[in-house]
This record gives sequence, C-alpha cells and structure tokens, in this order.
Amino acid sequence: MEDVSIAVIGAGFMGNLLARAASELPYARVIAVADVDTQRAQKVAEQFGCAFYANAEELFERHHPAAVFIATPEFDHLKPTLAAARAGCHVFVEKPIATTHHEAQHMITACREAGVKLMVGHILRFEPSYALLYSAIREGSIGKFLSAYARRIASINEARRLNGRISPLLYIGVHDIDQMLWYHPVPVKSVYARPLYGRVWEEFKTFDSAWVMIEFEDGALGVHEVGWCLPETWAKWETPKSWGGFGDVRMNVIGSHGNLSLDFTPMDVYGVGMSGWMLPDTRHWPTLHGRVSGAVKNEVEHFLTCILEDKTPLVTGEDGLRALDVVIAAETSIAENKIVPMSSIV
Repeated sequence: MEDVSIAVIGAGFMGNLLARAASELPYARVIAVADVDTQRAQKVAEQFGCAFYANAEELFERHHPAAVFIATPEFDHLKPTLAAARAGCHVFVEKPIATTHHEAQHMITACREAGVKLMVGHILRFEPSYALLYSAIREGSIGKFLSAYARRIASINEARRLNGRISPLLYIGVHDIDQMLWYHPVPVKSVYARPLYGRVWEEFKTFDSAWVMIEFEDGALGVHEVGWCLPETWAKWETPKSWGGFGDVRMNVIGSHGNLSLDFTPMDVYGVGMSGWMLPDTRHWPTLHGRVSGAVKNEVEHFLTCILEDKTPLVTGEDGLRALDVVIAAETSIAENKIVPMSSIV
C-alpha cells in the first residue's frame, strides 16, 4: 500500500492524538507539524521525527503532504483549510467545522474547487455503539423515528481549560447534534434552546449548560442536554494513570416500534480506589498495548482509506455545516429567547 504523508496543524491534545493515531498505521507517516506555539509544535514534532513550523503557510512552502489534520482552535479553521486546499492536500478538520456558516461554506467550496477531500472530525460516527444505533434505525428495526434524547455533561475543568472561549454547545454539543442528524436525515424546521447559569457563568460569562429542542420537518424531535457542570472531582483519580476519564454521556432513540439506548457514563469498566470511583473512557481513544485505539483510530483510518481508495468520507463538509447551523440556531435562540426557524440561519 502506498504511504500517505501527513501534516498536522494545531499541536494541542487532539492534534497530537490524531498524529499519533495516523503514525501508528503502517502506511502513514507524519512529515511536519505547525502551531503558533512553536515550543509545543517542536515537542510534538520530536515524537515523530519531523519538521515543525509556526504556521500553515510556512509548512506548505516547504512540504507537500497528501493530507493534513487541522486541530487548531474552532475560530481558526478557515485559514489553514484554505492553505491546504491551495496546496492540493486532503483535509481532515476537527469539529466544529467552523464557527460561522459563511466560513464553513467557504471551506467546503475551496476544497471542492481544489478537488480535495474534506472530512469533519465527528468522532461518534466511528464509535461502534453509536454506529450500531444508526444501523438499527436504517434497517427499520424500531419503526418510524419519533425522537432522540442525548446528554453530554463534562467537568467544569473542561470549561476552565478552554478559559471561556467557547460555549458547551459549540464545543461538545455539536457531537450529539450531528448524531441526531445522521440518525434522522430529515431537514430541521426549527430550534429552541434555554441556558442554565452556574459557576462557569460566574467565572467566564459562558452558560454552564443548555437544553436544546430540535424540531424536524416531519414532526420528529431531538432533545439535547449539554454542559460542563460536573464537579472538579470528576475523573480526578490518581491511579491508574492509564485510565482516562470522560463525562456523563447518554443517547436514547425512540421509534414507533421500539427504542435504542446507550449509557457511556460507565463505559463497561468501573472501579473504586482510595480516591473514589473510577469510570475510564474505553471507547474514544484508549491506549491498547501501547497504541491508540478506539473511535479516533477508526476515524483516522477511515479518512486515510478514503484518500487511498478515492472514496467520499462518511462525514463530509456539508455534514459538518448542517450540525453547525443547528448549533448557531440554538445559540441564537438563547440570545434572543425565541424559537428560531432554520430558514433564518441558512
């Protein structure tokens, strides 16, 4: 199999994780890393024995990778995507695709005109349990889709790590919104959302959590509860260090002839030690025998396979835009305290 050369733009947690997952595949190699924090870029580059740069433009002046993973902050996805498209690189961009409809559409158009693939990192589509729900719905196993409820509650430590730069809706809520749109590919009619204010609001003036109701054109509903209001002590065990924590995560789908559910608050494994109960993440990016496993490996492998076999990614730029538009409608609803028709967003 032909080797796929890879560059990574944004050397934070996700950029490093994506680079590692790609580098562990036998047909992929990381050739360059870019980050405005050059010390961080250098640290990641040293892991893969490659060059590092301060920005995407400088990287593309010196290298011609087949693909690029973009994991910069949410508001900074447009420029590196345009630079990658100009350089003829296939693009994997972390969710959300962008923070505005206009920027997302610009990214989609640029990649289409350049003839390169654009995939958005909606990782839940590559987690087997979420995918099993999808296949059951598609096969008609629960009859007519009526509603979906999703909960995604993270620790307040996540809000503090982000320093109030983004709402929980745009940062983590977009995951479950994409899932609902995937499960029920019917146009959204309207969105209504209400925020809840607590300690995150006191510290950063960003709402702690929100409830969102999505009404589809056929009358089906999606309800999402999202936020970062778990206490500081959540997932703060000291050992085992190999057990990474997650949050309070659930999905329930109701149909006319059945229902489907998953609960990822305990992901199959739990324990108790001197620091209390431990509920490790076994699904998204666990380390298995020294290598990255789970959904992140699945999505990276899928993206690179799409390049090698010239296939359309499971999560396209248009998919990313649809999820973003629903989030924008929800945040507009919060700001204006009203039901927001999707026609006013798109």
